[in-house]
Amino acid sequence: MKKLIVAAAAAFLVMFQSGCLFLAAGAAGAGTVAYTKGDFETTSEKPVAELYTVVEAACKEMDFEIYKQEQKEFSGLIVANSDFGKVAFTMKRKSEKETALQIRVGAFGDRDAQKLIYNKLKPKI
Repeated sequence: MKKLIVAAAAAFLVMFQSGCLFLAAGAAGAGTVAYTKGDFETTSEKPVAELYTVVEAACKEMDFEIYKQEQKEFSGLIVANSDFGKVAFTMKRKSEKETALQIRVGAFGDRDAQKLIYNKLKPKI
């Protein structure tokens, strides 16, 4: 849905904005890349359920206000409000011995904030 909105906004810019057509198209493309590439990604040797518990406890330690939680057999999601804004933790099983963890701060990702959060989680994952 978000990609559709970005595409519609780009089309609007191209059709109704005066100036360089290529500049408008490049700006729209950069926004899409920032959104899809904004996650901080890492892996853990813990199963999804155990990693989920670690992330949940870390959120409480950092005084994040958790407002959405989904835990399934092969995936998990925790979304919280923090000093950095919205933080989303997505966990997906890659194999029996590996779980992928993605951390995203805000809509486009904030590398510094994501790395700070990861450094807090790192000893536990």
